[in-house]
Amino acid sequence: MLELLALSFIAAVLSGGLCGAIGFHVHRLKITTLSFSVAHAALAGAAVGLILGLDPIYSAMGVAVISALILGFLLTRVKYGGELLSMTVFSVCSAIALFAIYLSNTQVLATSSISVILWGSLLAVTLQKLTILLLVTFTFILYILAYRVHIDSILYDKKLAEAEGLNIYNHTLAILFFAGMAIASTLKLTGGFLVFTLLYNPVAASFQLTKKAYLQLLYSSLLGSFSASSGLIASYFLDWPVGATIAILSSIILLLSFLMGELKKEEALKDILKKRNRINSV
Repeated sequence: MLELLALSFIAAVLSGGLCGAIGFHVHRLKITTLSFSVAHAALAGAAVGLILGLDPIYSAMGVAVISALILGFLLTRVKYGGELLSMTVFSVCSAIALFAIYLSNTQVLATSSISVILWGSLLAVTLQKLTILLLVTFTFILYILAYRVHIDSILYDKKLAEAEGLNIYNHTLAILFFAGMAIASTLKLTGGFLVFTLLYNPVAASFQLTKKAYLQLLYSSLLGSFSASSGLIASYFLDWPVGATIAILSSIILLLSFLMGELKKEEALKDILKKRNRINSV
């Protein structure tokens, strides 16, 4: 049991940090809706994979990558209604996932497996799945380091980056690809319906704590790792669902970050008022 817990803890740290970093890029590129659709495509792929007797992680990755490529291809050719198209994919994938869950009611083993995909489990992480997560994380880091200047330019100003000749489409597609891979790798730990908290909550919290982009990226990764690992430990000792526990702790961290941000604003305002009073007194 301790070995399984150790594997799950390492997976939680990696997946939380990876999702936080990818979530930062997703938000700055303004493709949150697209990543949401890709995530549900991964969930649908995992659910269908279980029904067909396939490994849900591989089927989730396959469907997530295909959906990212399709969305990226279509959105470059649709001037208006891109988000509506993305939400259509989200609706279809959600319907497929729920339909697969309905079919699994006649198969006890499939039902128990799908509950892991939906809500997560401490016992779901294996050495093989952890290796996949490590490879995805390592590949993402290499990608960011290799194209750091290009990505920073795109995050700063898309139109200016495009005018300079940078291929925004390829980089957007790459981020969507990594988002799908990260979500598929994390599904069994957090559950398909709760993995989004690791993509979005740490990013939202980092934006409350600092205005500097590089610190936002760092905080997103650290807060994601902390949310996932602390939620995992809490679920073990409290015997709570691991995915729901991670989501609750991540939301609490976001709330605390918001309060800290508000306190910083008040302190900054007080400093400004003090300086004005000093100037007026002189």
